[in-house]
Amino acid sequence: MRPSFTFFDCGESALLVDFGSRYNKTLSLAILDAAGRLAKMGLPGLRECVPALSSLTVFYDPLQLQRERLAAEVEALFAVPQTIGDRGRTFEIAVLYGGEAGPDLDEVAARAGIAAEEAARLHASRLYHVYMLGFLPGFAYLGSVPEPLRLPRRATPRARVPAGSVAIASDMTAVYPLESPGGWHLIGSTPVVLWDMARQEEPLLKPGDRVRFVPVDSFESAALRQRAAAGWKPEPVEGG
Repeated sequence: MRPSFTFFDCGESALLVDFGSRYNKTLSLAILDAAGRLAKMGLPGLRECVPALSSLTVFYDPLQLQRERLAAEVEALFAVPQTIGDRGRTFEIAVLYGGEAGPDLDEVAARAGIAAEEAARLHASRLYHVYMLGFLPGFAYLGSVPEPLRLPRRATPRARVPAGSVAIASDMTAVYPLESPGGWHLIGSTPVVLWDMARQEEPLLKPGDRVRFVPVDSFESAALRQRAAAGWKPEPVEGG
């Protein structure tokens, strides 16, 4: 089925393709596929395609690319319904759950009516889809969290969330790549560096990738943290 959308102009040099307030993996894959195909067209004046949960923002130079032509190209991309499979990479990210690493895990588990160990197992049981990056450099919105763990954001955000914190809110989970304020529930921590400003590298995760969280103990986490400090980062899993 062809997804329905509406065009909105964002100033004179960006076109927002809005698919409404609902989102799911099928729509996300369609948006990512369209963004990739549009970028490969080589349209003069096309600057950047930025996918989000249920929208695609296309930045362009109006002196080189007419808005009408850009809109027509986008219309054509979605004119024929397509079955689009996963094409991204799969990463396994180690997580130390609970305790000081995840101070909200006990509360999340209690609200779900399960033990903390079961809450951690549930969180690690999914292969998550990277919908988009936002909020912070390298902050990947991953879905979807198992139903028992879905909670609204905290009533009072924290002023300081440590880098590497693994968190959940609503049907999303994420890893804070940098220390920052945050209102999500912290259930664990990972030694994996998702974005390193000092190395000026691209974020580890990209929209369309997949993430599997792997529980580790404190000794394994400490060992991986030492490796990460020396520049190690996980490679995509073969056949993931």
